[in-house]
Amino acid sequence: MVACTPGGRGGGKEAVVAPQVAADGTQPPAPASTPTATVTPTPTPIPRGVEQRILLSGTPSETGMVIRHSGVRGPAIMVLGGVHGNEPGGWMAAEEVARWEPKAGSLIVVPNANIRAMNAFVRTFDDIGDLNRLYPGNPESPLLMERMSYAFLETCREFNVEVLLDMHESWAFYAEYPPNSGTGALGQTITAGVGPKQPTIAQRMAQIANPQVSEREQFIIRDGTRFSRPDGTPVGSGPSSRGRSSLSAGGHVAGLTPILVEMGQENQALERRIELHLITARALLEIEAVL
Repeated sequence: MVACTPGGRGGGKEAVVAPQVAADGTQPPAPASTPTATVTPTPTPIPRGVEQRILLSGTPSETGMVIRHSGVRGPAIMVLGGVHGNEPGGWMAAEEVARWEPKAGSLIVVPNANIRAMNAFVRTFDDIGDLNRLYPGNPESPLLMERMSYAFLETCREFNVEVLLDMHESWAFYAEYPPNSGTGALGQTITAGVGPKQPTIAQRMAQIANPQVSEREQFIIRDGTRFSRPDGTPVGSGPSSRGRSSLSAGGHVAGLTPILVEMGQENQALERRIELHLITARALLEIEAVL
């Protein structure tokens, strides 16, 4: 940098001033340091592909889990079917969902969660327990279904699953029976438990699904937060407690929102129940931009 002495152009000598030094020889104040921003690295998506895993290997309840990765950043969604062996619409729909290819994130499906009960076409067996009353599970339990629920939630933690969709069937339609008629009258309902996406996720699913179905098939939203306290403490205890259903899963896995969908069996063909399950599953996956 050069500066001119008084005297004007050509009237004096040019003085060369060192960089960062003023003409009078004083040091200018040091520039303020700029803080370095902390950057949180974005997780790298799992490469595109399909994983096949076996849950409870070597036991009578051994069953498969299909994990499809898109290779594109997005949420992980888990879908369960066959939790109760006499609810075929749920497991047959889940078998179809297991073939869907996600365009973003990961899709994890266990189509035949209680394979022994499915083969006998009964809800479950006492010696293995009721899977939907045994969350958050226990890997050392003598009840195989309690070990199964633990395996589900461990998978949710492994892949940071954001939504757990549990496909069920009830005999009667919720709208056609008095309130609080019990689990036998929950047909055509969508229920979300404690989790970050509650309560809007169930409402959005119904908004997409209901225009596609008949008046009798309309989905009713139920609040599932009463099945688990906000701190994750289950409501009630013991294998008969509904507070230990999949709707409590969000209280045990950070960032997870559980959703339980029920189709009514009364005067509703199996083929239609499967279609309705697929409609609600697709609605969820479209909301989450997985499909």
